[in-house]
Amino acid sequence: MKTSRYFEYRTKIDRAYKELKKDYNEARHSYSEMIMRLALIAELKDGSTGTHIVKVAEYCTEIARGMGLSKKDVDYLRYASPLHDVGKLIIPDSILKKKGGLTPEEREIVKKHAQIGAEVFEGSNLNLLKIATMISLTHHERWDGTGYPQGLKGDDIPLFGRIVALADVFDALTSKRPYKRAYGFDEAISIIKEESGTHFDPDVVKSFMKRKKTIRKIWKSKRQIGLFITEQMP
Repeated sequence: MKTSRYFEYRTKIDRAYKELKKDYNEARHSYSEMIMRLALIAELKDGSTGTHIVKVAEYCTEIARGMGLSKKDVDYLRYASPLHDVGKLIIPDSILKKKGGLTPEEREIVKKHAQIGAEVFEGSNLNLLKIATMISLTHHERWDGTGYPQGLKGDDIPLFGRIVALADVFDALTSKRPYKRAYGFDEAISIIKEESGTHFDPDVVKSFMKRKKTIRKIWKSKRQIGLFITEQMP
């Protein structure tokens, strides 16, 4: 009798655990999807095909792995990095989608997206959104202190911000824009190397180079998708 009751309880516990796990996974996936869709709104406003946020997330993931970050930190970076440009939602289309070069005044307005993005998530108690706040604010800082909006230098720039800075620039270099051609993979790699110690954290660059083979595969696969989408756009 006791054995029968034990198995009955055990079955109920196992069933409850499976249901709880299912609900947890569904909530986690829904949360991740909402984040990606918010990031996509900002990308589409900027005239992008939407592949930028995916590539940045994957480049960041590889860099983080190369630096030996914990799985938890790698996951935080993967899901928070797509939100780095969410502040562009507030920047006027007349500036973001301008085909010619920007005036000095317009460039200053665009620069405000870093601070605006941080303000969007500021005050959240969720770790992921706290990280998104920090990334939004610091992904345009430079290792030598000449970046914006705070002019942070070296290790004063949070590591996640330093990683996103490199991933963001690499994708920008290898992507076609109305005002520039797309650099080839090796050409962009050379520029990244040259900027080590000035624009980028040398340790982040080393990790990027360590994972270069995988990063090339990501670049190549997403490049074909980006070209196809661009060809379909009016």
